[in-house]
Amino acid sequence: MIKRCVLPGTCDSISCVLWKGLLYITGTDIVRSLLFRFHAFGRLVTNIKKFEEGIFSDLRNLKPGTDSCLECPKSDFLDLLYKYKCIRTQKKQKVFCWFSVPHDRLFLDALERDLKRENMGMETSTIAFAEPSLSFTFN
Repeated sequence: MIKRCVLPGTCDSISCVLWKGLLYITGTDIVRSLLFRFHAFGRLVTNIKKFEEGIFSDLRNLKPGTDSCLECPKSDFLDLLYKYKCIRTQKKQKVFCWFSVPHDRLFLDALERDLKRENMGMETSTIAFAEPSLSFTFN
């Protein structure tokens, strides 16, 4: 069973997937939700590749067997997720237990990473375009 939630003001949606009695979310949908949250915070993602790299690095902390499951290529589960556009490819990948994903921590860590880069004069993956981000200061 798949419950799709449209992200307000966008054409994107994320899915909560019930599979074998557990609720899951894909890495692709986690990135979509964080893109939405960054936009709502007033930051536009300008380097999606760098942004995703940081998120997927953070997601490595969620271990298969407890916080996620590692699906083999073209498994029945990946076939379903691909059919409903929850994933972009059917290669071997982790699918995350919904309630194990620290959604707020992922947002805060990604924001902190980018603001530190900004303070050091390095290339960032996002830019402030609206409030509250424009008036937000990071020390």
